[in-house]
Amino acid sequence: MQVAAQFTRYGLVLALSAICLTSTAACQTHPRARDIGIIFDGEPGTLNAITDLPGVEVGHVTLDEGRARTGATVVFPLGKDAKEGVSAAYFAFNGTGELTGAHFIEEFGAFFGPVTLTGTLGVGEARDGVLEWTAKHFDGDDDAKYSRVLPVVGETYDGGLNDAWSFPLTTQNVVDALESARSGAVEEGSVGGGTGMVAYGFKGGIGTSSRIVRYSEDAAFTVGVLVQANHGSRDQLVVDGIDVGKIIKDLQPVRPPKSDTERDGSIIILIGTDAPLLPGQLKRLARRAAIGMGRTGGQGDSLSGDIFLAFSTTNKVTLGASVPATYASLPNEALDPMFDAVVEATEEAILNALVAAEDMPGGRGGFVHEMPEDRVRAIVQSAKAQQ
Repeated sequence: MQVAAQFTRYGLVLALSAICLTSTAACQTHPRARDIGIIFDGEPGTLNAITDLPGVEVGHVTLDEGRARTGATVVFPLGKDAKEGVSAAYFAFNGTGELTGAHFIEEFGAFFGPVTLTGTLGVGEARDGVLEWTAKHFDGDDDAKYSRVLPVVGETYDGGLNDAWSFPLTTQNVVDALESARSGAVEEGSVGGGTGMVAYGFKGGIGTSSRIVRYSEDAAFTVGVLVQANHGSRDQLVVDGIDVGKIIKDLQPVRPPKSDTERDGSIIILIGTDAPLLPGQLKRLARRAAIGMGRTGGQGDSLSGDIFLAFSTTNKVTLGASVPATYASLPNEALDPMFDAVVEATEEAILNALVAAEDMPGGRGGFVHEMPEDRVRAIVQSAKAQQ
């Protein structure tokens, strides 16, 4: 009876999803971590999302019919129509994963166009979809197209819930995600690239958060984070400093027959800021995402792909410029508030993904439970009361 009720609830979630669509501009249909009483450090932006950064647009396409539990999430640092690139750097905390375009980012300290997040076996379709969209969107502008010949695509493995080897994601799906990208509130949980993801033994997926960094009355910057959370074992889960995963030992995932998911998971973390930062400074920010992940219990297991990408929307880049470029930057010794913001927003984004995600039956059988918010709230409140 319990499983039947869960499947019925999932059908209701699908109906609501169809009404709201799965684009960024769509309504936020799920609670967030703060809504269940979790306390976080720092000052969030208006939306508490990566889209608090002016110009950033996010879109999703979600495939949750038949045996498919997958999709794609796209993030445009400067919006769909921008021809410039952004200063950037990445850090692989544990590199058993993929971020296409990483060599270009390492060499040039920049990337052009969107970042796309999807399942491991959808990387090729995601790449091709971005190229198809680019060819059409920038038709007649050879310079803009050439700057985007190496799309940035990150992945985590969704083969537990998704029938990944049937390759359900298509290039047109990715084009749809790109076209849907908007500013505004970001839908979280089991959407887009996060559709089939599992984190800490609960349903995971997409989460986002932001922080305002104030240096003075006249100098304030925004740090935005978006995660695709598919990492961690149950006993590692920490919420508000409490070892929640060691207490909630039931509601374990039901594995499909011949499961290939008894392995380490992964997480992709995107960090955007409007602070003027150089690539070396952005790499320092990217490294701090590991601490935010660690606050929720993640530790980077041996087969996990924990890859973090940071970019600045202020230091824009033009490929093929013929004159010297001038970039501003914060002093290196003044980055501590930025580091704090990355840690805080990463922790909250991961927990937002867990809180927003819903129960999900697998496309090949099996079942993954959502994190029980009421129990988490009670555990955290009880532990805090005893401190």
